[in-house]
Amino acid sequence: MKKLKILILIRRFDIKYPKHKHLFDSIAALEEFAEVQYWHEDGNIHEILKKIKIEPDFIFMYDTTWGHGLTPEIKGLGKIKIPKGCYVIDVHHKVENRRSYIENNKIDLIFSPSKRFFLKHHSEYKDKLRWIPFAINPDIIKDWKLEKDINFLLMGLVYYDDPKKTAKKIGIKGRYEFREAVYNKLKDNPDFVFVPHPGHRVSASEDAYINEKYGKMLNRSKIFFTCSGKSDIAIAKYFEVLGCKSLLLAPTSNELLELGFKDKVNFIACNKSNFYEKALYYIKNEKERNRITNNGYEFVHKYHTNAVRAKEFIKYITDYLEMKNN
Repeated sequence: MKKLKILILIRRFDIKYPKHKHLFDSIAALEEFAEVQYWHEDGNIHEILKKIKIEPDFIFMYDTTWGHGLTPEIKGLGKIKIPKGCYVIDVHHKVENRRSYIENNKIDLIFSPSKRFFLKHHSEYKDKLRWIPFAINPDIIKDWKLEKDINFLLMGLVYYDDPKKTAKKIGIKGRYEFREAVYNKLKDNPDFVFVPHPGHRVSASEDAYINEKYGKMLNRSKIFFTCSGKSDIAIAKYFEVLGCKSLLLAPTSNELLELGFKDKVNFIACNKSNFYEKALYYIKNEKERNRITNNGYEFVHKYHTNAVRAKEFIKYITDYLEMKNN
């Protein structure tokens, strides 16, 4: 079968913002299944099409948040007939600006890791939405074969008292209530380790828990806590924790269930009231903990890798082009 030709408008944010390399990796996975041409700089689409080596079947724009810090600012998109799609992560961010962007550029398809949360803010684009949940890069999110020397681990944005201001960012109170409950309950427990969010714009360094160092830290934990906050989407950590062979304790959601997450099968569903009781149970019951952990590991590496998502992405585009041409 002839490969699709896709022009991807995206900045090299994996270099500038290495914390988000995993997001760029998910796009790069398309190279295995399509003929991909990247464009990283601001410009006019008519001039860009003259310079690139392919005649694209589809044009894909990455997320426009951070003041076009992730994707270049391209003019003239609304005046070309080539089908176009864009990616939306933070669907609640500057909703009206995004709506104007979609309308002015005549976007045909909208890809997002969120489904219900997206439709809460953009119900008018139900027919354009194509759900692409987060996934893992198996070269980084894997079993690193490290000693399980951390019983309870929490990483990421959490609001907490930090009188010495040692953390670069401690989050917004109430945004991640489950994480706050975990931190406040376990902060004095010697078996608990908390690693604050390094900051979205952190540079690559030996101290930053990003990429390989992040994956290795996950791999060291027996139990990991997280939640998606008020957005109720399957955030990347849900996949990453399982993919690094740790037992995930987290609130569940309809989207998680739809993606194949099953309580007591491949993760443990819990809430602010019962997470501690469940954590103590599974830390004591090693055999049962390992069974669920292993199930989660196999589940994510089979169904939720970047390669799997790339195939889903290609099918969405192929189906759309076939429908459009018939």
